[in-house]
Amino acid sequence: MNKKNFASFVAGLAVMGVVWAGVSGVQYYQRQSSGRLGERYGAIEEKLDKIDKIIDNLYLNPEDIDPNKLEEGIYAGYVTGLEEDYTTYYTAEEFASVMESSSGKYSGIGAYVSQNMSTGIITIVKPFEGAPAAEAGILKEDILYAVEGEEVTGEDLNMVVAKLKGEEGTTVNVTIYRAAEDRYIDFEVTRAVVNVPTVTYKMLDDQIGYIQISEFEQVTAEQFAAAVDDLESQGMKRLIFDLRDNGGGLLDSVCDILDRVLPKELLVYTEDKNGNREEEWATDDDRIEVPMAVLVNGNTASASEIFTGALKDYDEAEIIGTTTFGKGIVQSIVPLSDGSAVKLTSAKYYTPSGVCIHGTGIEPDQVVEYDREAAEDNQLQAAVDYLTSVDE
Repeated sequence: MNKKNFASFVAGLAVMGVVWAGVSGVQYYQRQSSGRLGERYGAIEEKLDKIDKIIDNLYLNPEDIDPNKLEEGIYAGYVTGLEEDYTTYYTAEEFASVMESSSGKYSGIGAYVSQNMSTGIITIVKPFEGAPAAEAGILKEDILYAVEGEEVTGEDLNMVVAKLKGEEGTTVNVTIYRAAEDRYIDFEVTRAVVNVPTVTYKMLDDQIGYIQISEFEQVTAEQFAAAVDDLESQGMKRLIFDLRDNGGGLLDSVCDILDRVLPKELLVYTEDKNGNREEEWATDDDRIEVPMAVLVNGNTASASEIFTGALKDYDEAEIIGTTTFGKGIVQSIVPLSDGSAVKLTSAKYYTPSGVCIHGTGIEPDQVVEYDREAAEDNQLQAAVDYLTSVDE
């Protein structure tokens, strides 16, 4: 849509209180699949041949045709036919880029983004301090409208992230819409190597530890362990987890972190279309034993809801904030032999008590709406107030 219509669209969503939500939460594994088109392959090949001849006869710029891209378009179109929000075909290049970003180190603009699955709008959740996006002037809550002049609203989030990444020192043109100022701003951002800080932490007053987790990636469990060790060495007596705006991430990552938080208990289980159940358990009774609180909002989704749901089910933490997004399904990324891959929804997940929160989310123990006009973070203060009222 054009910029004028897009701005009106965003303004309307703000009035309606539409929730921004991330769409991550995947697992990786190898799996064989079987064809389902059977004898139709012959007819499909014949139709493709006819389309190719039409292109040969009529297409104005034959010198621009890339047969490889035509072929990739066939595969992408096939999985698009499922009409499922979380299903995507990745070319070999795109899949390599997706895997690179989940490793915690890549070359790009250095910003955490999330996408609303209802509207397709992509929002800057957090520009990393000192990274190119922040240095260029891109701000939290800016809406990513276009990359290299092409609107990205509604595109697969991983695809958009792949466009933002590239060789160190190269530039990428980004257009954002800043709703607070009702204007579009163009940026030319120079890419740089970025180490993703998925965990930040500090010690608050009264020996209250504070750990913010922005996403669950391969590096997150290690960063989390380092944060807990440091806070415990400082004499931490209470702990706040901040999962606001955390759109999810890897199932293995969140389970590794829960293993450090909870005793030897069931953490989460998944069920596929055949009813096959896979359980994830904490491996030992080594755990954090201080009063805890978890901050959540409408952007808290997927893997971060697994974390929240487990602590809520075992009554190990007070959940504070607003209802989470409600993504109770798991995507599997299946690599193919040529380096490409398919991502698709493969199972539902359930909290330890057997609840699937898909479409409903997790209701906090204390509902606290975020007050943008307040001088301090009122949701964080609610967590502090709760923990200071609890006996150690």
